[in-house]
Amino acid sequence: MSLRKRLGRSLAEAWFDYAPKPLEPETIRKAVVFIPKSIGDGMAVFPVIRALQARSLEWLGIVASARNAAVFEPLQGDGVELFVIPRDRDYRQVRQTARSIRQRCGRVDLCVDATLAASSPAIHFVGTLKARMNLQLSSSTMRAYAPLCNEVTTELPTTPLPGSWSRLMARAGIADVPARYELPIAAEVEEEVIALTADLGRYVAFNLDGSIPERSIPLDQARRLSSILHRSSQLPVVIPCAPGGEPKALELAATMPDVHVVPTARTVPHSAAIIKHAELLVSPDTAAIHMASAFDRPTLGIYLAEPSFWQPLATHSRTVTASSLPLLDDQAFEQALTELLALRATPEPAEGKADS
Repeated sequence: MSLRKRLGRSLAEAWFDYAPKPLEPETIRKAVVFIPKSIGDGMAVFPVIRALQARSLEWLGIVASARNAAVFEPLQGDGVELFVIPRDRDYRQVRQTARSIRQRCGRVDLCVDATLAASSPAIHFVGTLKARMNLQLSSSTMRAYAPLCNEVTTELPTTPLPGSWSRLMARAGIADVPARYELPIAAEVEEEVIALTADLGRYVAFNLDGSIPERSIPLDQARRLSSILHRSSQLPVVIPCAPGGEPKALELAATMPDVHVVPTARTVPHSAAIIKHAELLVSPDTAAIHMASAFDRPTLGIYLAEPSFWQPLATHSRTVTASSLPLLDDQAFEQALTELLALRATPEPAEGKADS
């Protein structure tokens, strides 16, 4: 971070900081979770949401970004309200959202800042909302956050993220909840995907693209890996994709009879449903890996560095690493896949399914 940015952040922290009340979990009636980040961040924070729901709150607000709002949409109603900030760097919108919550709900009892970094959006939101108590895992030095947060933050680099959130909720005396990713899927979306994949029978899911270009598998490499995946599993390969990845997925399917693109909407819940009902997932993107973890689907994760708190949490998983995706060793990929398939110990598919 440049000196100018550090100075600007320090000034913002000084301007927005304030003295909170002592942490008293039994007094929490209204709470806000601030998560204007990516899909994975949203899925990882469910231990916070479930812990707060365990206290039978009067009201829970979830402030999300346009990128991860779909993760929380099924929670709306029954005391849960969703707020979406289109751009988290639009500080005016961030502050306006905080002011709107204060005007409607009065003094909020607890704000959980789930941004994982001492970010400017979080500084603006927390300092404008001025909840009675605040929790975070960002290592922020603002006195607005409860001191006990630092005890959990020191273990963050070696603990899967849902585990850190679960530990923080328990340490704060809010509730002891499982450490897991979640992504609720509307029943109609799941039923649609099940119907559209019924003719394929059992299948494996192969996610091609990540949130940044460096985590996206080139088409030629996707052909090689799809061949290995189909040959090793003897199952059809289904490509879950976002709108931007659809052209590459369709081109791959057009040249490979064992690769399929489900003709459904290109939304986060639809991709999650495809992954939920797959025999296993292969992905270079952690968002898809977290979806597999949420539904405990066997996972082969392709990473550009050794995974830390973004590692797969499925019961059965393997990972392979490469300095860049084009340099991924096909033999290492196939070996990891073979090990994963052995872990699953799934019976051979019925005759004819592999050629569907």
